[in-house]
Amino acid sequence: MSLPGKKSSFKQKGFILRCFSVLLLLTMVYAGINPAFAAVNDIAIQEERPEDAVITDFFSDYDLSDATVRFEQPLENVSLVFTLSSGGEMMRSETFLLGPVEKGQEVTKVLFWGIEENFGEDKNSYTAQVSVKNGNENLAFRELSFSSRNPTLSKLKLVDFSADSEKASVLMSLTSPANFGSIQLPEPGVVDFDLKLLSGTEVVYSDKQKNIPVTNTYYNASYWPLLLEKDKNYTALLKVHSHSPDITTAYRSDFRAEESVEILDSDIDVDEYGASITVIGKSQVPFDGAIKVVLTPENGEVQVFEETADILTSGKEDTVGIIWQGVPKGDYNVKIYVLNFEGEILDSHETVLRVFEPVAEASPMEESPEISFFTVLAIFLCTAILSGRKKK
Repeated sequence: MSLPGKKSSFKQKGFILRCFSVLLLLTMVYAGINPAFAAVNDIAIQEERPEDAVITDFFSDYDLSDATVRFEQPLENVSLVFTLSSGGEMMRSETFLLGPVEKGQEVTKVLFWGIEENFGEDKNSYTAQVSVKNGNENLAFRELSFSSRNPTLSKLKLVDFSADSEKASVLMSLTSPANFGSIQLPEPGVVDFDLKLLSGTEVVYSDKQKNIPVTNTYYNASYWPLLLEKDKNYTALLKVHSHSPDITTAYRSDFRAEESVEILDSDIDVDEYGASITVIGKSQVPFDGAIKVVLTPENGEVQVFEETADILTSGKEDTVGIIWQGVPKGDYNVKIYVLNFEGEILDSHETVLRVFEPVAEASPMEESPEISFFTVLAIFLCTAILSGRKKK
């Protein structure tokens, strides 16, 4: 017959022994596994390499796709591949061969899908992809899906986006909330602008503006800081990113670069002696031409005067002065033209003139008094010097 106290003590010792064994086993297992985890982590760290190319921006809609890639290593045979598909059907694929690139170089390419409007009427969703390759090696890849129905900026409305040879201008306003029960002011919006000027698919200029508040009506004009080539086609591309809701939409404006000059009507002075005309450049296509003034009398011969103007670009002014010579007394209709050397009239202005006394034509004989004056002065000085010497 065993005593109860001894039996209980034996059970407690057995329990403690089992707990110690379990703890020892766990310690041994942890000690064995932990080096394995460390080894795996070391392997993972050793296998990590800096990316050769990073797609920093990618956008696409039914009309176009826009991608920017930054290269972290110099590469020799780089290409960008754009694809557009819908329902498993490939609709468009385009490859841009970039060739060699340098470390830190950024490349932006824009592709216009050029799909006919009725081509995808039965399709609701599309998938756009861009791949960066070095030879046959894939370096980076991005993909996004979108609907054929363009997203709308719920708080904002783009009233107008247009571009010409001088600038690109955008006009935005807030949309009014649909609340007929009470007067409610629309909530202000915050947007980012990404403007690009394209020649074909080549980006020749880009500008980004961040965190622009639109509290009522917003207007902005961005003037091109580079010269444009006459008669060349350009495309201005504007991406508008709304902060709330998080939506990006794109707009385009195509134009043909042309010379443009304006006569400043408030800075024209025409009187019986001549005319002073100020013109200002309104295009980044350099203007090279002349100012032509035509005086038409009620009776008599038409008088034409022409002076070459300075080469003008956007915002640059030039004032041209013309003196009437041989204009008879009388009343005249005055027409002022700005022409390039191809004879195109870029701007014009009309006014009237009354000549009270005719302005005589300049002739070579009029220069003789000046010559005689200097001749007489020289003779006088020589005589004075000689006289002085004789007295001595």
